Amino acid sequence: MIIAGEASGDLHGGKLVASLRNSQPDLEIFGIGGDRMQAEGMELLFHVKDLAFMGFSEVVKHLGDIRKIFDQVVAAARQRRPDIVVLIDYPGFNLRLGKKLKSHGFKIFYFIAPQVWAWRQGRAKKMASFIDRMAVLFDFEVEFFARHGIDAHFVGHPLVEGMRPAHSREDFFSSFGLPNDAQIIGLFPGSRNQEIDQLLPTMIHTAQQLVQKHPRLVIAISQADTISDEKMRQHLGDDNVIIVKNAAYDLMAFSRAAMVASGTATLEVAALETPFAILYKVSPLSFFIGKRVVKIPFIGLVNIVAGKKVVNEFIQEAASPAELVPELERCLFDENYRQKQLEEFKTVREKLGGVGASDRTASLILKMISMSE
Repeated sequence: MIIAGEASGDLHGGKLVASLRNSQPDLEIFGIGGDRMQAEGMELLFHVKDLAFMGFSEVVKHLGDIRKIFDQVVAAARQRRPDIVVLIDYPGFNLRLGKKLKSHGFKIFYFIAPQVWAWRQGRAKKMASFIDRMAVLFDFEVEFFARHGIDAHFVGHPLVEGMRPAHSREDFFSSFGLPNDAQIIGLFPGSRNQEIDQLLPTMIHTAQQLVQKHPRLVIAISQADTISDEKMRQHLGDDNVIIVKNAAYDLMAFSRAAMVASGTATLEVAALETPFAILYKVSPLSFFIGKRVVKIPFIGLVNIVAGKKVVNEFIQEAASPAELVPELERCLFDENYRQKQLEEFKTVREKLGGVGASDRTASLILKMISMSE
């Protein structure tokens, strides 16, 4: 059984399912995932869209639905008795599920560690009571989790695998009718409805102001497969923008500069060497609570991995056109500023490890299964 709760988990889960099947084609794999995991042969009990909630207040509104899914997943595990349960990120749901399933005798493997080193570090000791083994994406996590009694293995970041554009720049531009000398502002508002509602209007207004000042610029928005066309239309109206589906890496690589929701996408845009700014905005209640529990100085993963601020972060009220327009102009046109970011991005990419994270993780999982036989 594999449980992923959002689009990034489905991305990594899809690669993991493919690696598991390459090693052992007769595996039966089921659980919660998305289109990528399903395409690799996993049976979906629920889709990640059913769990795509962000922030404390948003989760509270949907607690009833989340509880029903939780109970049905537990019932499915008890009925079908998988050899191992693999939890991918999504700690609010998966930590509770792992503890519950461990009490029923299941082996628990965690892939992509909850970022408890950033907030509520005391959780790590509790996690040790029900997690049998963990595959982590960043090398500093091994020492942190080992200190709390968890068997953690650094596998590198699965983003490194296949993190390249699917098309040439010429083909990508041609597919949208753009001249080769067009300069794209890429907008990456996230994969959850709450992120779209909170961030996309600000991103669009900022980009529109930039286009008014610099008419050669073109606005392009990456639409995650967890976001409906209707949700996008709520914010776009008649705006002259390009919508890019199923080609996020192309847009990341071929944009001149970008605005990016904090999260995994910040690592992807950095690795594809496009200067950008980070945006983070949640409900006032969620932010009030978050400020009191977060223990690290940065909110963007690219800065956390770098261990310093390499990309400027625009949080809550600071995520506004007045603040973002001058920052994006630096990202677009200031060659010294651009080069400084690009140099830092090389270091960040090195810290993500080499290719093979999914294969290494699959190997750890299969060894656990064979040990129990």
